[in-house]
Amino acid sequence: MNNERREFVRYQIKPHTVFLFSNYSPVKGWVKDISRGGMSFEYTPSEECEPKPEISLILVGDAFPFYLPDLPCKTIYDIKVDKNHRPFKTTGIRRCGVQYTKLDPEMQEKLEFLLSSDLM
Repeated sequence: MNNERREFVRYQIKPHTVFLFSNYSPVKGWVKDISRGGMSFEYTPSEECEPKPEISLILVGDAFPFYLPDLPCKTIYDIKVDKNHRPFKTTGIRRCGVQYTKLDPEMQEKLEFLLSSDLM
């Protein structure tokens, strides 16, 4: 039996649906899962392309109009994805997990809209 320690339920997002980029670093990637408290995403690093300890993210919906700018968060983990578990054996992909910090009521409302959408 696996005990889940997360405070919030994680929702899996359909592949290549929600694109993410950072205002303060050149990180660009696709959101893998999301919750009321944070999210994880995958990205391909380039030179000096690692997420900063505290970054501000922008989520953009590909399948429907959705834009959530300047989502403040801090990095919880940043790990290399095992290429043996990838369908195309792409090298260098990393997965990053972030926790939201200081969400204002408007951001919380937009996040709730995303979580209640049919992207999951």
